[in-house]
Amino acid sequence: MCPAPGIRALAALVLVASCTPTAPTVPIAPASPRALAAIEASHDLDGVLVGTTTARGTFVFVFASWCPHCKDELRELDAVRASHPDVRWLGINYKGHEEYDQRGSSEAIRALATTIPWLRIVPIDDDVFAELGRPPLIPTIFIYDRAGTLVATFDRREREPPSSAELARILSTL
Repeated sequence: MCPAPGIRALAALVLVASCTPTAPTVPIAPASPRALAAIEASHDLDGVLVGTTTARGTFVFVFASWCPHCKDELRELDAVRASHPDVRWLGINYKGHEEYDQRGSSEAIRALATTIPWLRIVPIDDDVFAELGRPPLIPTIFIYDRAGTLVATFDRREREPPSSAELARILSTL
């Protein structure tokens, strides 16, 4: 007796799933000690050199205009940034993330920039992206102290982005 069509379909699905190779995981690469300097040598969305700062610290937010997790985290950042005016806030936009699956564009990032004027957006190239460790999931967050030392990283492969309370705690230690 033949199994019912639904059972055959389920069996075929199990067979296909068991034969499909598992996608390799991307190892988490740490940001290079030169990452912040590479960002500072870049130009922002308006073509102005980022340069160094005398701020107490630098908050680096890797994001894309179309990313729902990024938009959620932007709300958390906005809740924290007003109480930390002595921190430099940089939004890093990597072309590969922005244009992934034709979801975003330079026009989309410009439109988003008008809604978050407190975040200085820096479009980066492959070299700067490599210095950041090529984070494949966004948002990814890097927090640097005044000396340019990386003090915290939030990578979505490891955990969800931090809450505003967690960010406030970290920023208060800079």
